[in-house]
Amino acid sequence: MADFRRWLTVLAVIAVMAFAASAQVGIATGSAGGPLACNASAAGTPTLRPEGFTELVGDILITCTGGGTLTPGSEIPTTNIVVYTTPGVPITSRFLSSNGASEAVLIIDEAGTGELTGAPGYGPQAPQTPCSYAQQQALGGTQCPAFVGVSGAYQVAVTAAGGTTPAANVYQGKIGDFGQPTNNAVAFYNVPILPPATGGVTRVYHITNIRVPVPSYFTPGQQIGAFISSSGNQALPLSQSQLTIGIVGPFMKASVTTPTAFQQCTPESVATSANLVFTEGFATGFKTRVVPGGSGNGNPATNTNTLYAAEATNTSPPIQNIPGGYYGGFAQDTESGFIFPAAAWSTTYTAGLADYGTRLKAVFTNIPSGLTLYVSTTSATISPISTIQNAFVVGGTSLYPYAVLVATNSTDAIVDGTPFKPIAATAQGDDGLGAFALVPSGGSASAVWEVTNANSGATDTLTFTVYVSYTYGPATPANPYGTPVTGLPLTQPPNNVALSYAPEPGGGSFTVGAAQGALPIPRFIISSVQSGPFVSVSLCQTTLLYPFVTGASGFDTGIAVANTSVDPFGTAPQTGSCKLWAYGTTSTSSTVPPTAFQTSIGGCDLVPNPLPSTNCFPVVTAGQVGTVLASTTLPNFTGYVIAVCNFQYAHGYAAVTDLGIRNLWSSYLALELNNAHGTNRVGVAGIEALRQ
Repeated sequence: MADFRRWLTVLAVIAVMAFAASAQVGIATGSAGGPLACNASAAGTPTLRPEGFTELVGDILITCTGGGTLTPGSEIPTTNIVVYTTPGVPITSRFLSSNGASEAVLIIDEAGTGELTGAPGYGPQAPQTPCSYAQQQALGGTQCPAFVGVSGAYQVAVTAAGGTTPAANVYQGKIGDFGQPTNNAVAFYNVPILPPATGGVTRVYHITNIRVPVPSYFTPGQQIGAFISSSGNQALPLSQSQLTIGIVGPFMKASVTTPTAFQQCTPESVATSANLVFTEGFATGFKTRVVPGGSGNGNPATNTNTLYAAEATNTSPPIQNIPGGYYGGFAQDTESGFIFPAAAWSTTYTAGLADYGTRLKAVFTNIPSGLTLYVSTTSATISPISTIQNAFVVGGTSLYPYAVLVATNSTDAIVDGTPFKPIAATAQGDDGLGAFALVPSGGSASAVWEVTNANSGATDTLTFTVYVSYTYGPATPANPYGTPVTGLPLTQPPNNVALSYAPEPGGGSFTVGAAQGALPIPRFIISSVQSGPFVSVSLCQTTLLYPFVTGASGFDTGIAVANTSVDPFGTAPQTGSCKLWAYGTTSTSSTVPPTAFQTSIGGCDLVPNPLPSTNCFPVVTAGQVGTVLASTTLPNFTGYVIAVCNFQYAHGYAAVTDLGIRNLWSSYLALELNNAHGTNRVGVAGIEALRQ
């Protein structure tokens, strides 16, 4: 398998590559630049998640040199630039309007980077000025006018002949090819092509915010490509047009640790039951929504929690609007691309802005009644816990992986503009983390955590804790063992928690293949079931040994079990039956010598068609004694019997007699066996599984 981490090196130089290609209005040498020549290249080859429907591919750079000078004041000729995915998978960049206009953008001369050039105020130093798809199409494109201007030794694009205002330089892409419903293409219309002309000057067309679906189209290790075409009154002479813009990485791994072995008669309060472990498939599988704030990416230090959410409401300038920007090393760890809040494009969505960071989901099913289920409100991956609680700030610049529990709903659908809403703890777990109680519906509940810190230099693991609380309730006809009951020997659906990315179509938030305009970004598919039991609450039991039992011809043994959970010490009353495990021999007049014999007799509350004291052991209520005769339940048997009783404080007594009790009477107390934990008087349900 390919070493996917090698792509991190490629990603780390995205910014270097972008700016190296951006000598757009560079140092003029005064010499002719030769004929117009253009080349397309990938600014990076990111690793894509095989579960993701909206994976950002690498940016595309078209760099041009040479060409003849144009007449100052004349209109700049235009071209149509189309990017096709290869193979032809649908582009899932967000629609910003019903006409197919999308969040994909083409930026001319890396506008907004602020790179110093020979033409102040133009190229990289020009403000980012939008040209919408609607403007591109209106009146042949004249709504985004571009004329030849002059700035010193350079020709520049301006909005009017003889003017000095830089022309539009951020063009909106339309999903489709020249009006056709081809969903594997994004087109940029009427893009002005001003030849660099002068030696030492390069023109750059930077295409970004292209998203693709990976499930059903690609498998880990496969590459995703792009083909670039150009047409119009000034077609670009491309020497390279076929690119690799992504490679599919491994799947995320998720697991559930073995649940703590609780006992139903011992109350628990926000006690650790199990851990949910999510490990990214490769080093950039977990991503924050946007790059974090702070001085690390050239932004002034501020309240990073506010900054993290500010992109949703546009309450502050975007912090992710530099073409090819690496943002202090955080670029590849974000779900968002190049963020461009052009109000003319959409009043609902912001181009390039994801709805949230990577989300991890746990769906709990068959939650026992009488049990309160909690999850940790944050991830816990280092010790001591106080270090986590004090060191991490949501949206901060820490490279330690971190995630927080967030508000969601039954559909997981949270659209652009919804503030980031961490959920506050309602209790404290026994490990010191904050805990939040889930509210089941139909025995099921879900929890979703959002990644707020990630480390692109390592394979991150995020661990969340599952807690339980319950009290011991008295027996009822519906539940003779008290609450909750989740362990053997009862027959009921297993308790299970399924782990995945979120949102996913099973959550009801979107339909695979539907129009992507209003669908959440990011979104995922569940590629394989990753699940396990999240709780284990066993019945409280007593295990008794009857060393000698016989029901052979002429003899009988009475087996008695007393349920002493009614006592003067305030013990909670319990009710249950016993299961008898018989080991020995059986013989009749026709079977001489005796043959080896093993069998079990279930409790009357757990077997079909029960006949108490005949084919099953009767249910023993608190303060009562249950009995069976070996001659009836174990005819012709001689050996020993182990009784596993589904209640505490069981005591056994046996009497061995000849039939009619004429000549023989011998009796003894049953021995109480220790359970696997070394606690006297309480057996374990697991012994039944071991004995079968």
